[in-house]
Amino acid sequence: MKTIKDALVIAWINGWIAATRGWVWVVASSVSPAAFLVLLAIYGGVEGLKWGLVGGFIWTIASNGISLIGDATYYRLGIKYQSMLTAAPVSPAGYALGLALSSFIFALPTLAVYLVAMYLLGVPFLSLETVYALTALWLASAGIGFTLSGFIKHMRYAWALPQILSAVFTIGAPVYYPADLLPSPYLAVLLPTGAAAVVVQHFTGLRAYDLELVAVAALALALQSLVGLYFLFKLARWRQP
Repeated sequence: MKTIKDALVIAWINGWIAATRGWVWVVASSVSPAAFLVLLAIYGGVEGLKWGLVGGFIWTIASNGISLIGDATYYRLGIKYQSMLTAAPVSPAGYALGLALSSFIFALPTLAVYLVAMYLLGVPFLSLETVYALTALWLASAGIGFTLSGFIKHMRYAWALPQILSAVFTIGAPVYYPADLLPSPYLAVLLPTGAAAVVVQHFTGLRAYDLELVAVAALALALQSLVGLYFLFKLARWRQP
């Protein structure tokens, strides 16, 4: 219970207050997915717009988890915010979850716009299956981001690495295109973004995949989110550099 309270307090300070006072970061977080959305709408019409919205939603969730690399490294090395909390009665899990929630708060306006647009286009986006896939994706990507931040020793790498990983996780995986364009569609489940995309694309009607592939993707997501949580709570660095 205290872990959840710690997480909510950190998310309020680091997410809500920061977002309302620095709205430019909210806009900045939506720029890259919006660029893909426009291109797909131009070249693919309404169908391309649907793929752009679904892909943009998945990208936004994943990139916010991965962006923890920059935030957590900055708080640990740049302003010693983590050191201050280490001396306070705040658990590592509460701190890590709080940072992950903070990042998610910045993405909420963008995600709300995507949801409204998909509703207007008749894309049945919200279901138990898609919520499961996106929640598992968020946990897996946040675990990857927070854990990798613990291995960075210089701030100059903290902002470059998330951009590289975001590109790999969203372009290398079939987020904006069908998984069956890959040499084997099962390659998609190797990355959390690809596994989430298979589940979401199937249950939103964008692509009718074989049910065995969807089941494998759902299982891969469960394993990846559990590994992400383990890294988040057990292996992330919770001490001075």
